[in-house]
Amino acid sequence: MIVVKDTDEYNSDEPSVITIGTFDGLHIGHKKIIHELLEKSKEQKCKSVVITFEPHPRTVVSNDFDIKILSTINEKKKVLADIGIDQLYIINFTEEFSKQTYKEFVQNVIVEKNNAQYIIVGYDHKFGKDRDGDKNNLLDLGKEKNIGITVVSAKEVEDTIISSTKIRKALLEGDIEFANKMLGRSYSLSGKVVEGSKRGRTLGFPTANLEVEDDNKLIPQNGVYFVEAEVDSSKYYGVLNVGLRPTFNNRVEPIAEVHILEFENNIYGKDITIDFIQRLRDEKKFNSVEELKDQIRADIKEAKKNIKNINN
Repeated sequence: MIVVKDTDEYNSDEPSVITIGTFDGLHIGHKKIIHELLEKSKEQKCKSVVITFEPHPRTVVSNDFDIKILSTINEKKKVLADIGIDQLYIINFTEEFSKQTYKEFVQNVIVEKNNAQYIIVGYDHKFGKDRDGDKNNLLDLGKEKNIGITVVSAKEVEDTIISSTKIRKALLEGDIEFANKMLGRSYSLSGKVVEGSKRGRTLGFPTANLEVEDDNKLIPQNGVYFVEAEVDSSKYYGVLNVGLRPTFNNRVEPIAEVHILEFENNIYGKDITIDFIQRLRDEKKFNSVEELKDQIRADIKEAKKNIKNINN
């Protein structure tokens, strides 16, 4: 997959089929759109292009934006490359860019820079200044500029129309399994392993403290989770705690720390990825270190039971 960042110098003569969106989470609703994009690009014999924005547009146009993102730009690159998209076109979303009308956006970005022959969008797609453009405006512009338009219907899971907002809500409530159903994969955090207080090692359960790669990345509700960790391209199961370590009263901001099962390597400074599989319990304060250690043993026992179920 070719990655192109929006610059004044970039203009493509090669015809394309495109889709546009923030695609936060790249959930199965988004993938329905992207599948249609790939099918149409084969049919039209054009390259497939996903146009997205960095940073999230609402961080620029909303004064009270405090929603954490589901996907960093690096995570989007990986997922889209795995799907088989030909090109990812990343727009640097600025206040000046946000002032373009939907007609200007279509002409400047879609027609002139990407030579779009066909556009695929979701049923609720909005674009342009103040989000004035919608699917009906796009259909009109398509007729005017001789560009084909396909509007993709909503995707549902358990009678719920999937959206990034609903996935955020599920994660913040600790409902990992429902969030994963909507995503179509396990929710993940990526980052570097940094030194901590080494408290886990003194307890007999060493942990890797994760410094998440993007401060705006959403971290699920505090609690203990059964996870899968990818280290040096190898995968291991583990138990991860998100929280404030209330037994020791030594955190102001939540931290994610993972105990990787049957793993003793020194991984300080390495980049790892954590996939959330199941929430085991709430975070709680224990009356003693021994009580905490007993609970960790119970968490590990539960994790190993899950591993056995996965492997059977």
